[in-house]
Amino acid sequence: MTTLAQRIKETPMAPYLGLLRGMTREQKQIVVTFITESMEETKAKRQVPAEFKRLRGMVNVTDEEIAQDEHLAHIMER
Repeated sequence: MTTLAQRIKETPMAPYLGLLRGMTREQKQIVVTFITESMEETKAKRQVPAEFKRLRGMVNVTDEEIAQDEHLAHIMER
């Protein structure tokens, strides 16, 4: 085990070392995946300029039109 991995004893996870050692490889992979995904930065929402906000509600698009145009559907999801 690397020196960095051994430092787990210095973290709040230290009490769970016995539990971790008793886990299967698949269970450990699940935990690693969870930890890795929790470290990913959340995507910041793009800021909409005020001049565009004023335009909201000025256009009427039907659900049928949205269903027929995948690009329009993508835009309307924002």
